[in-house]
Amino acid sequence: MTVIGIFLAVVLAFFIVRMLYHRAGLRGLDVQVSYSKPRATEGAKLVLTTVLTNAMWLPLPWVSVKLKMSRHLLFADMENAQVTDFFYRNDLYSILMRQRITRRLAFTCGNRGYYPIPNVDITAWDILMETKTAHIVECNAHLTVYPAYLPVEEVDEICVQIYGQLKARNIIYPDPFSFRGIREYSHHDPLKAVNFKASAKAQELMVNLWEHTNARQVILLYNLQRYSLWHNEVLDEYSIKLTASLAERLTSINVPVRFITNGHSVITSDAAAEGITEVAEGIGEMQQERILETLAYLDVTQTNVTPFAQILTSTAEAYKYEPEYWLISTYHEPDLEAAYKELLAQGARAVWVMPAKIGIRLSADDITLSPEIREQVILA
Repeated sequence: MTVIGIFLAVVLAFFIVRMLYHRAGLRGLDVQVSYSKPRATEGAKLVLTTVLTNAMWLPLPWVSVKLKMSRHLLFADMENAQVTDFFYRNDLYSILMRQRITRRLAFTCGNRGYYPIPNVDITAWDILMETKTAHIVECNAHLTVYPAYLPVEEVDEICVQIYGQLKARNIIYPDPFSFRGIREYSHHDPLKAVNFKASAKAQELMVNLWEHTNARQVILLYNLQRYSLWHNEVLDEYSIKLTASLAERLTSINVPVRFITNGHSVITSDAAAEGITEVAEGIGEMQQERILETLAYLDVTQTNVTPFAQILTSTAEAYKYEPEYWLISTYHEPDLEAAYKELLAQGARAVWVMPAKIGIRLSADDITLSPEIREQVILA
């Protein structure tokens, strides 16, 4: 009877344990994943924290926590990890009842972008290693990585060339003795600029345009249009860094900047649906952060972007020809050249910066533009 009793007790114990784990499931098991900062700059070192909590009165000897993240987040600890198109990590835990385990993993932001972790896969086995229970835990971890800036010396060299082309029109105050023309009134024009005779003739408000001496208002234009479906990732990322660097140079001296691109954002918006992603005009550090965030969200793998010739024309129609137009584009087919020529013909202060020193490495002879435009293009 003693042997039989022990056997029955063991069988009963196994049955009770199995029933307890079956009824408990993973209701008391939770995992939280978070980045040490919500925003960072390319090259920054951050920490990913995983907190596993077992609120049950049952121990779990084998818990698997699986994460799927971008391969552009470079982790120092590659144990239990695999990198393909994504970075996959499968960490194993042994957790007691009413226990919390925290693990921190250091990583480097290898590239600008938006890196959410929407969910975490969690799998646990009971103490008998018989029953496996799986669950997907929603996660709200997300990280925005801003593009890095180019070296100061490189940006200085490009800006010197830009200022050289625009120096005749780069002034801070309008010269009242140098009349340039008349255009329609817009809401930001001062009342003193209204030309009442021209307004009466045109039956709408018209304002005077004065020649400018050194003052600036810049529309920064970035074109992601390409010649083929081939994606030159190195060139695209360099172009984004260049755009960020030029924007930083302008906002640091409080030049009003408006940013426009035909690139799609990984975060859906109405503006992106219309083919244009735009940051309204602003100045200072807050404006720079808005531009950096927009550049971080750009999806350079998209090929069905709006032709930039259309955007350049519509932008000129909307904002007239008073601001400076800084066009950043490697694409230089006849349609874009024609729109750019029209911009210059209307008297706009415009400059074309062509990223070419990285990736395809264009020389002046490789640029299929008319001679007069090709001479003005700044190779960056």
